[in-house]
Amino acid sequence: MSHPQPNRFDIEIAQQGAKISNALHMLRSQQYPPDAKKGLRKFQLGEVADFIGVTQSHLRQIHLEGKGPEVESVGGRRYYTADQMLELRDYLEANKKSDKRYYVPRRREGEPMQVVSVVNFKGGSGKTTTAAHLAQYLALTGHRVLAVDLDPQASLTSLFGIQPELDDTASLYEALRFDDERKFISEIIQPTNIPGLDVVPANLVLQEYEYDVPLAISSKKGEDGRLFYMRIFNALKQVDDRYDVVVIDCPHSWDT
Repeated sequence: MSHPQPNRFDIEIAQQGAKISNALHMLRSQQYPPDAKKGLRKFQLGEVADFIGVTQSHLRQIHLEGKGPEVESVGGRRYYTADQMLELRDYLEANKKSDKRYYVPRRREGEPMQVVSVVNFKGGSGKTTTAAHLAQYLALTGHRVLAVDLDPQASLTSLFGIQPELDDTASLYEALRFDDERKFISEIIQPTNIPGLDVVPANLVLQEYEYDVPLAISSKKGEDGRLFYMRIFNALKQVDDRYDVVVIDCPHSWDT
């Protein structure tokens, strides 16, 4: 008597996964041609004045005097790249007189790195969008920012043009794991399309951390396991001198 062959769901799932991966790759190539990297638009004079904290007339005067960065002019309008805004900040900081404004708003001696966690008790509440906009705004206003994606779905990572399933990008998990393959967080950090803004990517492997913790508690590394909540803190301490602000996008499963 012959037995019916079991359904090969594993093969079907693998085939469907390959189709999804190919579709994502095609979409990414269309969005970010030709090098599949996300770009950044230029900024008009009014936007630059708001980000830096000076008047438009002051920026016009600097340009007329031939000082500061050389910028593109189209139809009488001047456009600055994000890198040119940084150059302009450095110029204003170096040439300020009696005013006490900080055109380059970096941490002063003795000031701690600020950590902002964006949390909510449910998904779909705009956490990732809020975290991304906050990180981008802080970077454009001159701060050195590190965005940390703690969600295995990697939505924040994708917003910055990094596709973990295609780029084979390491996630924060590599800096948290309990074995000998643990890495320094500096090895995981990726630059973004915005100067002054870096990101610690996420991927599906990040969810393994939730399973590793109870195993670590019950193993010889029990003390490390019980102090699991300190591992992110200790990882960030490794790059404390590189950033002014850390913005963390938390998954709803960790918010509680």
